[in-house]
Amino acid sequence: MQEEYNQADRDLKSQLNFAEDKIKITLENYAEAPIQVDAAKRAYLQKSTLYKNGLTDLTDLTQTMYVLNRAEIDRDIVNNNVWQSFLLKVAATGNFDLFINEF
Repeated sequence: MQEEYNQADRDLKSQLNFAEDKIKITLENYAEAPIQVDAAKRAYLQKSTLYKNGLTDLTDLTQTMYVLNRAEIDRDIVNNNVWQSFLLKVAATGNFDLFINEF
């Protein structure tokens, strides 16, 4: 019986460590996401100005628009991962006060 408890305790600690590592990695990536989106917006504005002035073609503008859209999607993915990691930590610890205090 004691061995089963010890194994369950080790499993829970392992899940908690995994959740904390995932949150740390995700937050580090999230710090970069707004920078990437801002860079994509600047590039799109620059290319659209060039296109309006006849200095670049539609393909170039379309490719820049794709990069901007991709950056926005990536930011949303990273943001969702923060919440998934947070919920995983709540589930692993059983500490639902974490979830309640977030709101």
